[in-house]
Amino acid sequence: MATKEKRETLAKTDFCRAFLHVQGFLTDAENEKVFQRIRKWQDKHKVGITDAQLWSVEVIYDDNAKED
Repeated sequence: MATKEKRETLAKTDFCRAFLHVQGFLTDAENEKVFQRIRKWQDKHKVGITDAQLWSVEVIYDDNAKED
């Protein structure tokens, strides 16, 4: 996995963790456990990202999507 892909993975995983916590899918304790696992992965792969990179993650949902 290239460094760029690692940064993208880190940003996406942190976004997903935060989203699940804010929406009530993760308790505070679960959120902390997931956060620590993400940090462990981050430290292992020696990858860091900026706040701007964290905030660049987008989720696209189309309520009118149809299967082809």
